[in-house]
Amino acid sequence: MPERYAIEITRRARKDLEEILEYISRDSPERAAIVVARVLDEIRALQFLPARFRVVGKSRKWGSDIHVRVVRPFIVYYRIDEADRRVFVVEVRHGARQPPASFE
Repeated sequence: MPERYAIEITRRARKDLEEILEYISRDSPERAAIVVARVLDEIRALQFLPARFRVVGKSRKWGSDIHVRVVRPFIVYYRIDEADRRVFVVEVRHGARQPPASFE
């Protein structure tokens, strides 16, 4: 079994998840909880082989690749710190939105 990576959700990504929950809750609080739980499950799955997903950019601050994990209809943007075996989730966006112009 491959080694695990620790998962860290940045403040920005936590805010994104809170906004997703709030937006969907306007119509259906139950559905909102299910959707956010599904996204969090997929984020937790990044602890194994996180580099398997596509690279879409580079972090300006860290100089590391930014990967994407699609969790329809959302896109999870993250970077990997191989030295510390950690995955940092930097942003979660609806797939219909424009991709970020740059990453921290």
